[in-house]
Amino acid sequence: MNLKDGLYFHLKGRRFYFSYFITLENIFMLRFIVYGIISLTVTHSQAYYVGDSLVQEGVNAFYNYEFDRSIKILNYAREQFPEHPGVHLIWASSRWVRSQANDPIEETYRVLETDLIKINPIYEELVLKYPNDPNYKLYQGSSIGLFARVSLGKKDWLNTFTRSLKGFSIIRSIPKDSHNIVDLQLPLGIVEYYAGISNIFLRWTIELLGFDPSMESGLEKILEAANEGKWSWIEAKSILCILYLWVEDDPVLALPHARELSYNFPGNYWFNLLYVESLIRTNRIDDAYKVLENMNNLLQNLTDRQKEWYTPYQSYEIALLYFRQKQYRKSLENVAKTINNYSGELDVILGNAYLLQGMLYDKLGKRNDAIESYKSCIELDNFSIAMQKAKKYVKRSYSEI
Repeated sequence: MNLKDGLYFHLKGRRFYFSYFITLENIFMLRFIVYGIISLTVTHSQAYYVGDSLVQEGVNAFYNYEFDRSIKILNYAREQFPEHPGVHLIWASSRWVRSQANDPIEETYRVLETDLIKINPIYEELVLKYPNDPNYKLYQGSSIGLFARVSLGKKDWLNTFTRSLKGFSIIRSIPKDSHNIVDLQLPLGIVEYYAGISNIFLRWTIELLGFDPSMESGLEKILEAANEGKWSWIEAKSILCILYLWVEDDPVLALPHARELSYNFPGNYWFNLLYVESLIRTNRIDDAYKVLENMNNLLQNLTDRQKEWYTPYQSYEIALLYFRQKQYRKSLENVAKTINNYSGELDVILGNAYLLQGMLYDKLGKRNDAIESYKSCIELDNFSIAMQKAKKYVKRSYSEI
């Protein structure tokens, strides 16, 4: 498919064409705009509301993968504190993530869409009732924008784009003097960061909405949320780890955030994965082995669906650990498991797996195989640093650098 002149979309057998140029970079970027919306499902202002402690209990259970307990708490919180700004959207998000851990993908979209249809009228009423409280508008925009996640899953790119921007437009309409809400910095920072590394079309679009399409500005906002946010610090630290590990290529900066997430939410497999990669890449090998042992125990308690996602991730971390110890054949065996069994929605780890496979082939003197692995990495065309490294190693063997 030629993406230089635009992108044809096949939806239910019909072909659609956008006259403005939407490339794979745009689609990847839209995915993170949507995740910026999602991050607001667990953000909140610095203000305190009746029911905060109960909602926080539900959030903590959510992040420790205690989904049934989380939803039970949030159901009760919705009944007792129906005017709490965040409870309805956090409830919907929890039900959706539980569905992701257990159900076929089409069912997850149905659960999310059904719940969003239920809560959107609630936010419309709350915004009218409390016009001077920006938090209600914040969550109204978030709930509308989260509809984009359903469109994204169905590969309905036009609705993904329009719903995402509609949600952020509402958020952006919050008066500027309310932008000292620390938790609000997270979604704004996500949009600005990814706009900063995207193509001109998306930078222009984001700039029209009043954002600063800058990686530096985006990182600054995300870091502020990570350090000072009341509710957003968890997602902010997770996103910083992703950026520092796989985009900025700075595991030293990722390590303290990953350590704090793992400490506070020991049952969260993803946070432990971020932590173990930070340890491996900062040469804390003994600590990495300890975390991997814990991750193996956590993996046994995950749902079958979660195991499908996370087992290849763990194989990659084991491969990376062996690579650091120069056990190249063991590393190659494990990275092959990652590539052959990969079922994650985002392809960042897959790109790094292809890159590692190429580096291993170079180390083992299999230059032609290495080039093929690097090309497979490049074809993913995402924003990770792996793309740049793969292009470099195609031209010159990793073993010579």
